Amino acid sequence: MPGTRPPLPDSTTPEFQAEALAEANAYRAKHHAPPLTMDPELNAYAKERAASRSEQEALDAGHTGLRAQTGENIFWGGGSEALPGSMAVKNWYDEIGSYDFAAAKFSPNAGHFTQLVWKSSTKVGIGRAAGQGGEFFETYIVFVFEQRGNMQGAFAENVLPA
Repeated sequence: MPGTRPPLPDSTTPEFQAEALAEANAYRAKHHAPPLTMDPELNAYAKERAASRSEQEALDAGHTGLRAQTGENIFWGGGSEALPGSMAVKNWYDEIGSYDFAAAKFSPNAGHFTQLVWKSSTKVGIGRAAGQGGEFFETYIVFVFEQRGNMQGAFAENVLPA
């Protein structure tokens, strides 16, 4: 899907990535999932994805063009400056209220949460694009995961209660 505007600039820093990773791993620990480790190749891919997602308004680009076997969480928000990774991670985690642990199956209202704590996902790339959008300063934060989560039939062993 071609963009409707130029991509926002990369605003990924090592400090941003470390803060976002620490927040994600704190939530994962609550759900008995091993810590994610950052992967340099996935980091580069996450930066590309953040830039390409920013070429569309809000979250209109969705997950189009996502590489096979890669999971993805996308966050979009506005403010006066680039938003921190912890804001994205908390936003994704807050979907826990929409997940039914007893049913142990995919829910579109909890997909970011389940990918975040997916036990078999062990590697992550983290990217952020931020800058002046059409009406305000916008931030796009992307986590790309390997192994991909949200796999049908595997929720019970990968999304554990806290």
